[in-house]
Amino acid sequence: MKKERGLLIGNLILLPVTLGLLASYLILRLNGILDQHAWLVYIFILSLPISFALYILSLFLYISESRKRRNLLVENLYHFGQPSNFPSYFTFADRIKTVKKRLKKKEKAYIVSFSASNLAVMANAGRNADVAQLNRLISEFITKYYTAKEYAKDYIFCFYHGQFLFNVFGTEKNIQELSVTLDEASYNIAKQNDIKVFVHPFIGVAEIDPKGNLLANLDNAILARNTSERNFENITFYSPALRKMATLTEIDEIKEAIKNQEFVVYYQPKYHLASKRFISAEALVRWDSKEYGLLSPAKFIQKAELGGLIHEMDMYVFRRVCQDLSEAKTKNKRLLPVSVNFSLYEFYHPSFIDDILNIVNEFELNPSFVEIEITESTSQVNPFMAINLMKKLKECGFRILMDDFGVAYSNLGNLNKMPFDTIKIDKSFIDGMVSDFKTREIIRFLISLCKVSGMEVIAEGVDQAEQVTILKRIKCDTIQGYFYSKALPIKEYEAFLLDNPFEKKEGGAKQ
Repeated sequence: MKKERGLLIGNLILLPVTLGLLASYLILRLNGILDQHAWLVYIFILSLPISFALYILSLFLYISESRKRRNLLVENLYHFGQPSNFPSYFTFADRIKTVKKRLKKKEKAYIVSFSASNLAVMANAGRNADVAQLNRLISEFITKYYTAKEYAKDYIFCFYHGQFLFNVFGTEKNIQELSVTLDEASYNIAKQNDIKVFVHPFIGVAEIDPKGNLLANLDNAILARNTSERNFENITFYSPALRKMATLTEIDEIKEAIKNQEFVVYYQPKYHLASKRFISAEALVRWDSKEYGLLSPAKFIQKAELGGLIHEMDMYVFRRVCQDLSEAKTKNKRLLPVSVNFSLYEFYHPSFIDDILNIVNEFELNPSFVEIEITESTSQVNPFMAINLMKKLKECGFRILMDDFGVAYSNLGNLNKMPFDTIKIDKSFIDGMVSDFKTREIIRFLISLCKVSGMEVIAEGVDQAEQVTILKRIKCDTIQGYFYSKALPIKEYEAFLLDNPFEKKEGGAKQ
């Protein structure tokens, strides 16, 4: 549209020039000057029709593009012949075909899939007035946003199965800017209009392949958006890696394994340096497969996530831990708190707290014997929600542990805000502490910072005596790792608690 407008303006300037040429021609003709310079006649004969033709052509192009742009907006406003804020997917798909034809080698276009909340919320536009209002206002915002953009030629969008689909021209930088804009707009719209809807924007982006299949491009964008929701990320760009899915056979095998209780829980004890005794343990799942043997989580956890079985897996492990604790309590065995890892999906699930409380109550356990372990990255997905969830868990009597601290981009400022009871320093730090002075000082600093914040510190992956010596010196609270014990099946774990060389050697109590 910008080029057509520029061409029209250029030819508007050319019009008076053309008229001036015509007047000059008449004057020169009347004064007989053209009879002496015949070549001027040919110039005037050629320039006049060319100038008029260019002007008419530019005017036609401008009118055509204006009409086309109006038609696009009209297509957006009508769905099955009726005015609507939720444009037709079929119109969108048809218009994208024309976009593909206009793509040049250096020009990129993307399909963006967007929702202001999870699909379970957004798909209720026809049944919930607040959701419908939120979607309508977002629809109006997107329209205003894009009609103001010069690069948004052939702009079109639709509302499809609880999410908006629209095309964007430009670069990935434009997409990142759009992501920030949509994120802020979604929250502001809900706040300013007092819309009682949980807002958490999710965006998926797929580049349009001029030679590719349109439906594949759309599917890629939707898959990327759904990946954002599953991982609680704001934006995900499509890549073929997202299609690395578990096969139906693998999913069926995991389902059958859960049903047949082939997954077993191993326990790795944690040694408290000050009291010189084991004070707790971490539950780690293994798959004791009849076909494949004993498998580590790396072999099946991701497949369980891709197959939508992570809820069943998390609850299976938690129930197994509660059952083992209950049996130990009934048989008057040594009873230590056990920490259980929960996936990001499970932690943010609306029924998470109710689910674990029901299981704890079923086995008549005190919640203090079950510790909830989440990763640092999980807590940072939605800090506001994470803080509220952790506070509720602590009110119920659970202790909260941050796992893998230091693996990602650790935000030290959030340590004071997050109500963790314990921080677990990741093995990647521990591995280098003996030979690297800087690593030791970083660990020393982290321990001091956690203690100032009232949190205990566990060092993970401790395998060497030298590491233990250093950790004692810098006042680490608890150690977990192969130096004291690997993860053990329940019977070996119970035997280890009754008779182990470390508590004997240190003279620590066992009860």
